[in-house]
Amino acid sequence: RAGLSAPLVGAELIFSIVRLPTGPGGLVVTWTALALLLVLCTGLILMYRLGAAQIDLANQQQDFVSAVSHELKTPLTSIRMYGEMLREGWADEEKKETYYGYIYDESERLSRLISNVLQLARMTRNDLQLELNPVTVAELMDSVRSKVNSQIEAAGFKLNMDTLSPDHCGDQGDPVTREQVNQTKIKVDIDAFIQIVINLVDNALKFSANANNKTIDIFCDVSKHANASFRVRDYGPGVPKDQMKKIFKLFYRSENELTRDTVGTGIGLALVNQLTLAMNGRVDVINRQPGAEFTMQFPISES
Repeated sequence: RAGLSAPLVGAELIFSIVRLPTGPGGLVVTWTALALLLVLCTGLILMYRLGAAQIDLANQQQDFVSAVSHELKTPLTSIRMYGEMLREGWADEEKKETYYGYIYDESERLSRLISNVLQLARMTRNDLQLELNPVTVAELMDSVRSKVNSQIEAAGFKLNMDTLSPDHCGDQGDPVTREQVNQTKIKVDIDAFIQIVINLVDNALKFSANANNKTIDIFCDVSKHANASFRVRDYGPGVPKDQMKKIFKLFYRSENELTRDTVGTGIGLALVNQLTLAMNGRVDVINRQPGAEFTMQFPISES
């Protein structure tokens, strides 16, 4: 704003600046501010997600401790009760056999739980050491049968176990004989493999307890892609589609800890996945009509 000289002494000249031009470093400052704002927002989001994940993990660990305590307490209580009844002589000869069977079944249940927890501890410490040796399918199937047969019968189920499953007779109908499948060798750790199958069978028994068809299928077949596939199937309700990938996560439970109808610790299927990967295999699950089928595939060592 400025006054004018004579002869326009009474007049003023007013300049109004609406927009200043950007200085030489103005554009750099603007983009730097935007970048810092983006980094800040990203950091806040990541911190929030990390905090939420830590809270979720802490809740899962608490549920795991609660579940393990329950899983340990229940069989121990049963073993102690039946042991006291036998010690005091309150059971006749007929009931003794039944009580001995209860004690044996509960001790097997404890052994499975302890084995899973020990494997989990080794995995957490990155101390999982497996000895992979060539083993024939026939040897593996015989070992599995001896370990899971009593477990399945005790639950009131029937075991249907064979090579060359009816639905997977070779890859795309390839002529693969039962003898060829039995003599196929894969490199696995036998103890880890048996633990995988025991966990899958235990999972099948729990979630198909109310199924009309109380049968557990365990089949093995060989594909032309040099893979041996072991399949464990039940005839229960199957797995919801939105949970098919989540069930292999550690501590994951598809039900609420307080309202669930099935027992478990949430580590069985996670161990199945980790042990299978450690033996150069992979595990997957699909829904059948009815039931769920878990498939483990291992590369063939020798045909």
